[in-house]
Amino acid sequence: MTKKIIFSMCMVFVCLAACKLLPAQSTAFPITMHTRDPQTKQLLSNTQNVDASHIAIVIIDPWNYHWCMTWTEQAGGMATRMNRALAGARSLGMQVIWAPTDVASMYSGWSQRQRAMAVPYSEVPSNRSYSCTFTTPYDDCMCGPGIYCKLNYGWDAMSADMKIADQDLIVAGTKELYSLCKTKGITHLIYFGGATNICISEKPEGLTYMYGAGLETIFARDMAFAMTVYNPATAYTPSKGNEQAADDLERAGIPTTVFADALRRVGKWKDEWITEPVRITPAGTINRPYFFENTETVTLEIPYVKDAVIRYTTDGSAPTALSPRYDRPFVLNKTTTLKTAAFHSNKKVSLDGNAFFVHMPAVPPQPDIVVSTVEPVEDLYGAMRADYAACLWKPAVNTSYEGKPLRIRERTFKEGLGMRANAYTRLDLKPEWKRFVALAGVDDNMLTVENGRNIAMYPKMVFKIFIDGNLVAESPVMRISQEPWRFDVSIPAGSRQIVLVCDDGGKTSPYNLGNWVNAGFCKK
Repeated sequence: MTKKIIFSMCMVFVCLAACKLLPAQSTAFPITMHTRDPQTKQLLSNTQNVDASHIAIVIIDPWNYHWCMTWTEQAGGMATRMNRALAGARSLGMQVIWAPTDVASMYSGWSQRQRAMAVPYSEVPSNRSYSCTFTTPYDDCMCGPGIYCKLNYGWDAMSADMKIADQDLIVAGTKELYSLCKTKGITHLIYFGGATNICISEKPEGLTYMYGAGLETIFARDMAFAMTVYNPATAYTPSKGNEQAADDLERAGIPTTVFADALRRVGKWKDEWITEPVRITPAGTINRPYFFENTETVTLEIPYVKDAVIRYTTDGSAPTALSPRYDRPFVLNKTTTLKTAAFHSNKKVSLDGNAFFVHMPAVPPQPDIVVSTVEPVEDLYGAMRADYAACLWKPAVNTSYEGKPLRIRERTFKEGLGMRANAYTRLDLKPEWKRFVALAGVDDNMLTVENGRNIAMYPKMVFKIFIDGNLVAESPVMRISQEPWRFDVSIPAGSRQIVLVCDDGGKTSPYNLGNWVNAGFCKK
């Protein structure tokens, strides 16, 4: 080996050793922040270059479920966009911190949670305060004038579509988040998630408390979702509610930013990425249908893809560049599978959008003979021995399966059958019985305790009616607090038996409790 080669190798090693001693090069991240004059509402903007290592992204409550199905679909539709943004933030050296608030304990076994819990705690100072009076219209349900979603606390985790990286942290509470920031030298917090006007503002990890502690708190208006309303009569949509909530924060002195724009400036966001679905308002899915009584007005939007043409179908087929063009809200009057996509020059530029709307049948009359007074046909297997009978989830009469009142959608019924799916009752028919009528829905007794906290998302079932082995009627998938399904079934002359089934819809759960109420037979 020549002396020249040996000298060159030595110089390489010296350089490598020196590099280890030098501090890591910081990345300046340009954040353009906007506030508004509270009196004139004039927009005020400034750009700061902040060391990315001093920035943390805090994601508040991107839950896997919400009692309002439109909220669930629209907030969940932001997952792809937020995943792209978080990947860019991590690559720049920002700390990603998840704050799932109510369900943080569900991550006790995760190293991301344990590392956050291990931080030395610091007392949280109270250096300043602010007050934001949100003008954003608010309601518990964003579905508009259809069938109102009833409140429950059913979520038990963050959205499975959101990607939690190994280096991320999962926090719970004001002191834990503040202590992490102090330990890691974090000075700026950028907030993602939902809901802007509730959780992001007021949860213990929210911007109210971190602002008060003296940290710079910034709201990413393109990475969050407000809890607001839908009013087709005034063309007020959740997208407008999002913008209004961000404007409210700006007037209160909390700066907002468009995070994708900041990433774009440093080469971490590509315009050719497809990250947005068409927002459908209201929205349900095949596994959680949106019910409506008469007609339903549907609005389509894609606010983060400019100049896109939205196209849609109502027959369940995938939209193409030749599908009907969306120009204004349209009215549905029947059960519909809606699919949507956005196009630029005939090229699809959106994620697929899907929604399932179910037109409710008429309310059936009260029965002449209630089902709870009719003796069921005994199951042959259960009749053999008592321990065989114990294998069957036998329906309860005039109570829920658990022996509680028959409750559906906060209404209590005196008579009916309570079942745990999978279960059935079989009844012999009489010639004078011409129709079977009933309401059938998910038992909601669990909501009397903590509004069904962590479990209300799980009940899921389908109610079915068979006559002499033939399926004659079935409900859509039923979820908790939905309007009960309405059955009014003609009984063919000469029929022998009717079977009422509570089916688990393909996913067994101990929470699959369903009730048949106002159920029985009509003589006309």
